[in-house]
Amino acid sequence: MDWVIIEKNENYSAIPTQVIKADDVIGKVFTRDRIRILTALADEPTYPRKLAEKLGMNEQAVYYHLATLKKMGLVYVSKKEEVKGAVAKYYSASFKSVSLVFSETGISVKPPQILSLSEAVMEFLTPFIKNGELNSKIIVGSPDIHGPYRAQSRDAHYAVELAAFLGSVSGRIGIGIVKLDTEVREDDLKGNMIIVGGPVTNMVTNRINDNLPLRFELKEQNRIFSSITGRIYYEDECGIIVKTANPFNPKSKVLVLAGKRFQGTKAAILAVTKHIDEVAKNNSFDPSIPARVVIGYDLDGDAIIDDIEFLE
Repeated sequence: MDWVIIEKNENYSAIPTQVIKADDVIGKVFTRDRIRILTALADEPTYPRKLAEKLGMNEQAVYYHLATLKKMGLVYVSKKEEVKGAVAKYYSASFKSVSLVFSETGISVKPPQILSLSEAVMEFLTPFIKNGELNSKIIVGSPDIHGPYRAQSRDAHYAVELAAFLGSVSGRIGIGIVKLDTEVREDDLKGNMIIVGGPVTNMVTNRINDNLPLRFELKEQNRIFSSITGRIYYEDECGIIVKTANPFNPKSKVLVLAGKRFQGTKAAILAVTKHIDEVAKNNSFDPSIPARVVIGYDLDGDAIIDDIEFLE
């Protein structure tokens, strides 16, 4: 996935975006009505009849535009619900923004230098990196209110740091590697997944939480429980790094990088990007299990986690 950086009041936000070549869509996809439809669906999912009423458009025209936008991958059916005795398909925008590429000529840059990795690190990163290319989806929590806890993710942007690291060790990152947890479909769940964020803000983590050797106890203030050592971790800055079999498909793997809160997720990401050799040593008490607990520290006092310690 590509990202667009938005500046507002000297603060910067990274927003996932879809890059489309301009000559493929100008005058074909981005008509005035389709832009209005995408804008409405980016705010909230809805069904065609209600969308037509909201925008003052002919219902059949809305169906036509939605079919085109769906074919382009810009909208998708997010749910089905009974409305007045009939089943209505709710559509959502696939992206919060879309970028048009008017020219492929840009500033020439050197390709990233691929890091030299130990055999233990390569084993840890398998099968997420295969033949020098990322072989996994990165699943992040949606920044919108969602899930049973009505939560908003504050750690999705850490996927940028993670993707940059994976690019440096693999040499190649494909398109569409990052998905929000609200966009994940059953087919996605069967592949290799790198899941960022805890079970309150990331619904994929929520679904596999009970299968993890380090898990979050949601009824106990979301504390972290280690079935390896029996230890319990309460600190907001605590996070987990767990590589395990994919419970949806035993032929695939999942790598969970999650924290009790977003500070703990930051600590888990930092551990992987800065201390991958130590991560690859597996659990301190049982080296046969690729599961680590870390805690983050703010050493320079700027309220940002900048170093970590391995707790097990």
